[in-house]
Amino acid sequence: MAIDASGGGRVCFGMIGAGGIARSQHLPNIPRAPHVRLKTICDLDPAALKSAQAAYGIPHAVGDAKELLADPEIVAVIVATREDAQAPLTIAALKAGKHVYVEKPLAVTAEAFRTVIKAWEGSGKRVAVGFNRRFAPAYRKVMEVVRACGGPKNIYYRISDTYTRGWGRGYPPGSRLYHEVCHVFDVLRWLTGSEAESVYCVSSRPDDEMLTIRFKSGCVAAVMNSGYGTPDLPKERLEIVGENGGVTVEEFVEVRTFGRTEFDPVYRFAGHSHPDHDAAHVEEFRTRGAEALYALRRGALVNGPDSVPHLNYRVDKGWIASLDGFAAGIIEGEAQENATPRDAYAAHLLADAAGRSRESGHVERLQE
Repeated sequence: MAIDASGGGRVCFGMIGAGGIARSQHLPNIPRAPHVRLKTICDLDPAALKSAQAAYGIPHAVGDAKELLADPEIVAVIVATREDAQAPLTIAALKAGKHVYVEKPLAVTAEAFRTVIKAWEGSGKRVAVGFNRRFAPAYRKVMEVVRACGGPKNIYYRISDTYTRGWGRGYPPGSRLYHEVCHVFDVLRWLTGSEAESVYCVSSRPDDEMLTIRFKSGCVAAVMNSGYGTPDLPKERLEIVGENGGVTVEEFVEVRTFGRTEFDPVYRFAGHSHPDHDAAHVEEFRTRGAEALYALRRGALVNGPDSVPHLNYRVDKGWIASLDGFAAGIIEGEAQENATPRDAYAAHLLADAAGRSRESGHVERLQE
């Protein structure tokens, strides 16, 4: 296996895709991931490929994924492409004997999910799906608190942003459940350690809805999903009541604990940075938490969203830790903490059931 000992033990990666998620996260994060070394990048767009290679000093750039997958030095592949290309590229990488880190949602149909799962289970390789919130420092702390509280009994999760007036305009109305709220579905399954058994969804307008989910553990969760937020409204808020105690999180920067004296009342977490943008917020979030977050977001409302580039990427949602943890697992052979294709399929099935409920007006039970 191509592990670069001279680099402190790094896995040799190739990456397919040089677009939005690659430029906003993977490419700037890889140099900060101690167990990752990127050798080759691939994209069908020559201009995007050339730009990414030059900006991040990538040794090799190719326009054909087959060439990347044929390289015996490459141990693992990052698939950061359009959603409809993720499943076939994951399967091709597995057939080439590579481990795969693929962006969510992994596939767009139940049949495609099942095909990927079959290929993965027969490959002997690792496949991680980019549900990075499992690795967010704030949510790792939440998991500690929840376990001490005897497990979650009642959860509220808000995920809201300017989706309908921005990046979501290219998606069909009502499809936000599949490519954005899937993150929430995965977090809820991870926190409860349980599968969902039923969901009820009501909508006031496309991509503006409330969901009630019952888990087999007995926990119930309410999810507010809205693509009509404003720049100054924090995108994500999590509240959990446990068997004995509780916890709240304001957009990954501030955790507050209740009923548990073994934990501090407040924990604050540093922000996430991008090399192309000012990083003053990183320390501000660590020291001032939600207060600093509110000020940053308010500035975006007053001065315009372009005044605060990558607003939703300023908090640490676990991108670096998720990718680096995947690479470390390859090296050390430890059990995988990343979401698997089966986890991604479970999130897809929950989105399917929520969509059916939205249309039927009835509680829908999970079918698989």
